[in-house]
Amino acid sequence: MKTDTKEKILKYIVINKPVLINDLVKYFGFSNQIIHRHIKSLVDENKIYKVGTPPKVYYFPFIESKTKAIKIDYNDNKFLLDNFIEFTPDWKMLYWIDWFDYWCQKRWLDTKKEMQIYKNTLDKYNGLKNKFWLIDGIQKMRNIFDKVYLDEIYYIDFYSIEKYWKTLLWNLVFYGKQNPDKEIISKIIDFIKLPIFNLIVNWNIEGFAFIPPSIKRKVQILDEIKKWLNIKLDELKLLKIFKDKIVSQKSLSKKEDRIINAQDTIFIWNREFSSNKILLIDDAVWSWATLNETAKKIKETWVSKYVVWIAIVWSYKGFEVINEI
Repeated sequence: MKTDTKEKILKYIVINKPVLINDLVKYFGFSNQIIHRHIKSLVDENKIYKVGTPPKVYYFPFIESKTKAIKIDYNDNKFLLDNFIEFTPDWKMLYWIDWFDYWCQKRWLDTKKEMQIYKNTLDKYNGLKNKFWLIDGIQKMRNIFDKVYLDEIYYIDFYSIEKYWKTLLWNLVFYGKQNPDKEIISKIIDFIKLPIFNLIVNWNIEGFAFIPPSIKRKVQILDEIKKWLNIKLDELKLLKIFKDKIVSQKSLSKKEDRIINAQDTIFIWNREFSSNKILLIDDAVWSWATLNETAKKIKETWVSKYVVWIAIVWSYKGFEVINEI
């Protein structure tokens, strides 16, 4: 018996989720009206659900549990949408609610109960943030180095949390480093713009600098973030210059080796730069030694008297190397 169009559409959504109407129009060659009619029928039958608002409405299949399809109240659990995004192998953003349901079922966990546990976990980590939604890391730095040249250290979020792995920001930064398209950068900016500008205004920052990357890429995520932030302050230009070959800080396990590597690679381009307070901006922490040595060079050359540093993501633990990139 020939499978009807509606069932073909459902099968396509199951395999390719999340799916836009335009995806279906291009694949099947039908008009928008025909596709919308079948989609409406599938939604009414609780076989698929939608997330988003026009023009970007994504359709997902309900994941069948051992007993029945699980339907989640998205309004009551909006925090899940706000706090996590997963990526499919073909780089589509997968909303966390759909991923979370699948994650729970694989582990024989009750999705709705696990949502509350997840929310409690987020609340615990968010409790470490100050009124500007920043996490203070200066004490951890002082526990590692005898002499700390940074005056203040902050980061916006952890790159992972217990049990649930990557946070939303680390997921965006992780994929943004490899594919910094406009949608990913826009989402990163939505989360980091207010904390960074709060810091600039309330700390009376006079200048800024971005920590240069070690790995060469066609498009650098920090270059894109700098364009989108459009900070109206004087910029200190920092350079990373490697004498023989690139040695990334994450490849060095000893603190002493990292300090030497940072001393030999970080340089100040515009030494005539001067400010009372400067803000250093980074995406993810690879090495505390790099931060400390950069601040040392800034102070020793009288570029700035006071150095504040902020990263988008950082490890929850004291001194940990991120090995995923």
